[in-house]
Amino acid sequence: MIKAQLNDDLLTNSQVSELLASAGEDAKPPLSKAYRRASRKALLWPEEVSSLYQAGRSLTELPGVGPYLEKAIGKWIESSPAVGSPPDVRENFLTRTRVRAILEKQPSWASRTRGDLQMHTEWSDGSASIQEMAEAADARGYEYIAITDHSKGLKIAGGINEEQLRQQTEEIAAINESLGAAGKTLRVLRSIEVNLNPAGQVDMEVSSLGELDIVWAAFIPPCARKMIRPTVM
Repeated sequence: MIKAQLNDDLLTNSQVSELLASAGEDAKPPLSKAYRRASRKALLWPEEVSSLYQAGRSLTELPGVGPYLEKAIGKWIESSPAVGSPPDVRENFLTRTRVRAILEKQPSWASRTRGDLQMHTEWSDGSASIQEMAEAADARGYEYIAITDHSKGLKIAGGINEEQLRQQTEEIAAINESLGAAGKTLRVLRSIEVNLNPAGQVDMEVSSLGELDIVWAAFIPPCARKMIRPTVM
């Protein structure tokens, strides 16, 4: 077990994420959903939650944290609870702050990055357009990016269907053409993140995937499996 001391060994975002996930397993809806959502967002928090707490800042600055969870997290930081090892499904995830610390020690790693193959846009649960993602990637000197919006089985994330995928593919082709005309070397790859059920069946017609450059696949949570119309791949 890992023991965190308030002024010595502060709780990390990774540990808080696991505490939130564990609390979500015991809580009843809708609180359980709030715990699980905050647990996922904790991995991407831009600052260490313990540092914010010690500085007297509101933890509600962090995505996914409301007044109730702010109190719960504050109590954990004060009481230094033991944090057990996460189950396999939540193991070996690096937080945003941890990645930043690693890169600061190895600055050459970031400069060797050639692209990003996991990007969601406003087509599903992202907040930027494909054009905006391409411009940001070009500014970083990337050679390629893959647009991997969710497929239709994950309705809660605004998953796209076959017709929307076709429209998105046309948009990507137009953006690549404009990038080439402007002398840019960046290429936007056509992709999607499909959902698999335990039998390995996908939630999109296989014929709609044939023209893509990359197809990512993820096992869909049990609570959402009923939304999938199986297609044998």
